[in-house]
This record gives sequence, structure tokens and C-alpha cells, in this order.
Amino acid sequence: MVALLGSGASMCAVRDGHSVGSTVGFSPLDGLPMGTRTGQIDPGVLLYLLQDKGMSPEELSQMLYYRSGLKGLSGGISHDMRVLEASDAPEAAQAIDYFVFRVRRELGAMAAILGGIDALVFCGGIGENAHRVRRQVASGFEWLGIELDHHRNRISGTVISSERSRCRVFVIKTNEERMIAEHTLSQFRSQARTDSLTEDAA
Repeated sequence: MVALLGSGASMCAVRDGHSVGSTVGFSPLDGLPMGTRTGQIDPGVLLYLLQDKGMSPEELSQMLYYRSGLKGLSGGISHDMRVLEASDAPEAAQAIDYFVFRVRRELGAMAAILGGIDALVFCGGIGENAHRVRRQVASGFEWLGIELDHHRNRISGTVISSERSRCRVFVIKTNEERMIAEHTLSQFRSQARTDSLTEDAA
């Protein structure tokens, strides 16, 4: 199970190196609440805003992409988890609580798809740095074999699960730019080989 938690957030169930379940849908609006994006939302809300509140599609798009998520849930305090954790405002706490609730709900759903999990990976800005969020997400999942070592979790060690935990829990720093570059280079090399074989055959 991979939990990419940051300004953009998603979760993926992985079996034998292949995705078998994801929170991402048609667009990056689906799934988990993010820094400024809604995450999953009842389509009836969108119809209400368009038909009853008279919002234009452009206004609705701006709201869904740029004024929702942690920023909207906190009443505009911030999209940044660090700012919300440092705030005493109840709206900030509400935004964090809802974010954790949704991550926990998806964790349970993905575990059902996999029939249990042997590893949980936290990554992304929140996943890598917000030890309180990781603790809240993992709390109560002992039945799934998840148990954190609280010291390792506080210092954001690479392995943060306890020795007793049946599920290993990791914090892994992401490098999306490098992965994009590596995949792009791989495609170029593959295309170059194909072009070379085509020329030889001709």
C-alpha cells in the first residue's frame, strides 16, 4: 500500500508490482482531499451549485481545484499541513481530522482489495514529514497488523513500524522529477531501438 500524502494526495494498492486499486479517478479531483482540491465529492453538490446557486462552470472549476481541500476545510487558513498543525483554530483541527478520516477509510478499503497488507509506505510532503498525521492514520489498525514505533515515527525514520508489527511501515522520500526523467529516457531508448530495427529491415 502506497500513501502519497501532500498537496496532491492519492493511495494505491499494489500486488506483485502492479496497481490493483487507486483513489485517483478521471481527474486529480477524485479520491483524497488535497491542499486545494476537493477529493471525492457527491455529484449532487455540483448540480446544486450550478442549478440553485447559479455558479458558472468556470467558477465551479476554480472552487474545486483552488479553493477546496485543506484550504477550504480550514476556512481559508492554509493548504499547508504545517500551518494547520501549528494553528489553534478549530477549523484547522477540523481540516486535519477530515483528511485523516479519509486516508483511514481508503486504507481500509485498499486492504480489503488486497486481502491484507504486508507493507505501508508513506511518502509526499505530509507523508514524509507529518509524524502526527502518520500516527493518527495508523492508530487502531493493529487488527491489520500495523503498529508504529513511536520514536522512529517522530524522527521520520525509514522504517517506522515496531518490531511486533506484522506489516512493515516505511517513510520514503519521493523524487517525482527523477522518475519522470527515467521513464522518458526509457521511452526514448525503446523508440530508438525500434527505429534502428526498422531501418535494418528496410
